[in-house]
Amino acid sequence: MSLTSATPTQCLVDQLRFLIISTLLVFLSAFSISLGQEVGFTEDAPKAIQQAQAENKDVIFLFTGSDWCPPCKKLEKEVLSEKEFLDGISKEYVLIKLDFPKNSPQDPKLTKQNDEYSKKYGIDSFPTLVLTDSKLVPFAFAGYEAGGHLNYLELLQNARKLRVNRDAKLAAAESETGEARARLLDEAISEMRQEIIGVYYPEIIEEIVALDKDNEFGLRKKWNGAADAEMRKVIMTDLMMISRVEKPARAIQFIDEVVGEFDFSSSELLEIFQWKLNLARQLNDNSMTDSILDQMINLEGVVGETRQRLIVKKIYLMVGSGRRAQAMKLLDESIAKAQGANYLNLAKGSLLAANGEFKEAVACYDAALANTRNNPDIRIDLIGAKADCLYAMDDQEGALKVLDDFSEDTQMPADLRAEALLHKAMIMREQKRTRQARLAENRAIETVESAKEKAEMQKIVDRLREKVGG
Repeated sequence: MSLTSATPTQCLVDQLRFLIISTLLVFLSAFSISLGQEVGFTEDAPKAIQQAQAENKDVIFLFTGSDWCPPCKKLEKEVLSEKEFLDGISKEYVLIKLDFPKNSPQDPKLTKQNDEYSKKYGIDSFPTLVLTDSKLVPFAFAGYEAGGHLNYLELLQNARKLRVNRDAKLAAAESETGEARARLLDEAISEMRQEIIGVYYPEIIEEIVALDKDNEFGLRKKWNGAADAEMRKVIMTDLMMISRVEKPARAIQFIDEVVGEFDFSSSELLEIFQWKLNLARQLNDNSMTDSILDQMINLEGVVGETRQRLIVKKIYLMVGSGRRAQAMKLLDESIAKAQGANYLNLAKGSLLAANGEFKEAVACYDAALANTRNNPDIRIDLIGAKADCLYAMDDQEGALKVLDDFSEDTQMPADLRAEALLHKAMIMREQKRTRQARLAENRAIETVESAKEKAEMQKIVDRLREKVGG
């Protein structure tokens, strides 16, 4: 039938047919487009990254060994193949798969691409998911997690909150300076894993450290503590060498200059000041020696027994330099101020005993012994000193009893009880009571517990017997 001879009815039919076909073609075209945009992982990293930047989405890089890695296969089966997971995660992320097969061929271009990203993010295990922003800066890493696709979806969505928090804090920091800026920068990165922060956020760390260069806010120590500690270690090694090779006055000057420039810990300062103290003693400068010890005694964090030991060191140096009266006055003042002045009382007793004031010395030892039940190490020193004073006062039996009481106290460590027995044996040998002394020595060997301690104690006893002849 020619076009000119078509009836009106035929024309209407042809128009309806055309309309139906056109509508169907539009539908099929739309369906085809929909299929082409199906959510999931792509291996075309450059194209996916362009999409992420255009849509302002984050990126998930999946590093996997699809044909050989058991946890990779589990992750694929339990999580990555689930439509509900893919639909949920694709709202916020563009997904890129970087496969490292061992038993299947792979396009060399794809192999090269995947190797480059593996090196970029330091991948050393599979599966690994690297979560980045659209600029490819990581904010979280993940591996295989049991619990199914919904659990994993929640895990990745929660991880994204780290990036959201990071960007919010960084944006807020833009309008701030000083401490406020430092704290916002700190808050921006603190919740991420340390290995991510150290590798991918060094500029932020450097700025925080610069804003808190004196650690006034505690942030320098937090972010640069390890580097500062290493630097201090190097500096302390240099100071030690200088204290050995330089003349004392020059070495002290150099130490003072360095200490003023760096934030050393109390324990480090104690070590440095000890080197300085040794140098000051070479100069026979009492005022400098006293000043250094005062610095050590008053350091922040130096308390309790450590502080008492430093005071005792100062006392002994004062006595050694002919200032006994001043030393005893300082000692009495320190005892009055201290709580549980055990080391101070031991020192005072020793100075009194050295001056022949044995009765007064015993009183000092007794004052300390009342507070040392839970400190066996100083208690044995006090017991030994008291026994020596009693012996010097011709109270030999009293001296032996003090040592016996300690050696029979099973609450005290076995090695210290053995030490008391050896002390007793020495006093008895001075009294020519050799048989009783040998019995005490044998008890000392029996008192210690391990075979190694018994062997060491036997050696001590053998040397003692050889020295005194029996």
